[in-house]
Amino acid sequence: MKAKNVLLLTATITPKTGVPNLKRTDPVLRLKDYEEAFKFYLSLINQSCDAIVFAENSNSDISSLKQLAKDQNLASQVEFITFDGLDYPPQYDRAYGEFKLIDYAMENSKIINQSEEMIVWKVTGRYIIRNLGKIINHQPKSFGIYCNFRNRPKHWVDTFLIAWQPNIYQACLKNVYEKLKLNAPDTPPNGGAEELLRNWFDQQSNVRFVRRFKFTPLIDGFRAADNQGYSTTNLWKFRVRSSINTLLPWLWI
Repeated sequence: MKAKNVLLLTATITPKTGVPNLKRTDPVLRLKDYEEAFKFYLSLINQSCDAIVFAENSNSDISSLKQLAKDQNLASQVEFITFDGLDYPPQYDRAYGEFKLIDYAMENSKIINQSEEMIVWKVTGRYIIRNLGKIINHQPKSFGIYCNFRNRPKHWVDTFLIAWQPNIYQACLKNVYEKLKLNAPDTPPNGGAEELLRNWFDQQSNVRFVRRFKFTPLIDGFRAADNQGYSTTNLWKFRVRSSINTLLPWLWI
């Protein structure tokens, strides 16, 4: 049976105060970001994905998103999960909270738990990955985890887009948020979350990784750390990475 493709969109509409390197904090602006991205991802249903799970961990009002799904007659293919999941010190940083949210969604989603025969595509829900349909439709025939490793300027793994089989998630990623904790009293900082996750992945000898996306993700939206737009001030990075990925595929930047 062909594996279904499910988008797992993660969201924090109302972040806690004191989160490091977070400048896009206004819940009104953040909700607009999620609405714009959600509209785009709804357009992928029945094209490159079969369903969407939207998971939000600040227990905020998402009625506007539910209405968008209804307006497109797609409510039956969208699941919403909301809960109060910010019960941790803000200095643990965003990746800690996001992967804790993912654990909750993986455990509680009815769509995801329907079958092991599916691929979950986790996307940071404020970002629009314009070519995600192309990435999904040209995915490798077989993998446990499909992601994007970088070796330059440092070793890390992009966290805005990762795909996995549910059983592999349970074996490799469940509770990984504890390993991504930054500036915790008992965990001295030894790199950003992307580096910490890369270190963890490098230790997993029993997981079949595909470590580079076939196509460089084209991101649109505003970076939370500095409010810069990916499609404006950072578009040159996409062009450079896309070209190098084609001409020098072994040079992971």
